[in-house]
Amino acid sequence: MVRRALLFVWAVIAAAACGSSSSSSSTGAGLTQGAKPQQGPPANSVGGFSIQLPSYTLKPGEETLPCWIFPLDLQGPSIMVGGGELISQAGLHHGNVTTRPATGTGMRPCPANDPSSQFGGELLDVLDGGSVLFGSSTQHVGVEWQSFPTGMAYPITAGFEIVARMHYLNAGTQPLTVAPKYQWYTVDEKKVKTVLAPFAWTYTGYQIQPGQTLTVTGDCYFPGPMKIVFALPHMHKLGTAFTASFIGGPLDGKEWLQSKGYDPADGVMQVFDPPIDLSQGQGSTFSCTWDNTTDQVVVDGVGNNEMCILFGYSFPVSTTYSASVQDSNKKCVYVASTQKQQ
Repeated sequence: MVRRALLFVWAVIAAAACGSSSSSSSTGAGLTQGAKPQQGPPANSVGGFSIQLPSYTLKPGEETLPCWIFPLDLQGPSIMVGGGELISQAGLHHGNVTTRPATGTGMRPCPANDPSSQFGGELLDVLDGGSVLFGSSTQHVGVEWQSFPTGMAYPITAGFEIVARMHYLNAGTQPLTVAPKYQWYTVDEKKVKTVLAPFAWTYTGYQIQPGQTLTVTGDCYFPGPMKIVFALPHMHKLGTAFTASFIGGPLDGKEWLQSKGYDPADGVMQVFDPPIDLSQGQGSTFSCTWDNTTDQVVVDGVGNNEMCILFGYSFPVSTTYSASVQDSNKKCVYVASTQKQQ
């Protein structure tokens, strides 16, 4: 049951030297406000790897879900990833990039008849020992950086391959050419004090009626400590707010995440330094708000529909929880990370 629930979670997931600092400001009560990730390579970088997706021209109104496989050409002595960079163009709705055990050689399209190559196959990659490399802000154009506080990183495995599951959408009236490029930076393993693992929380099964505003909230109680250092809300263009709050303890009801949820211009990635320590309570809520300005019923899904997903990284690895909430029963189903301890 738990495995099936997490398959569903991943099926809809559909995240100092130059630029902004990743340090966060205080919100009182021992909390920090999320800050934009550092706009540059992480401190102590010693190598890395990259991929360049093939150019693809989208016709007006076209929506497609291409998938590509790349060799993981790791440069340098470290397997610990401290940050990454995406260079994107208009037409990239979002992308999920993971690693998994190699299935072949060279760059190639994902097999069309392979279900694991579709959106939802990310969980299978992770269960096979792979890593989550990047998730991007919805429809962000230009350069987007993903980074963590100094001394924090997640591991990748040499000899694995990279799978890029992309979602392209041209909502305009003119053709668009899309060719995203990703670059990851590995950091000195001796300088890594905290190993991170990815998580995803998702709320599904809602319906947003035409001309109506809707807020949904999932309540998740976790049995172990979870310290969040990176968060990426994922909503589409009708989204107006994505928030998260403590459950229980002295901070009960206190918001630790406040986001527009959808902001193509600036992106919605947030870094927390110091981390958000959910062990100060019993878990966390997460809420999505939409304003349905259309004349159609909107549900969770692709195209003109919506999503409510919080992607992120936290520690300890053994108590990093992914979760799924169904609107029909409001029950939160969660599971701890399967990432191997380093």
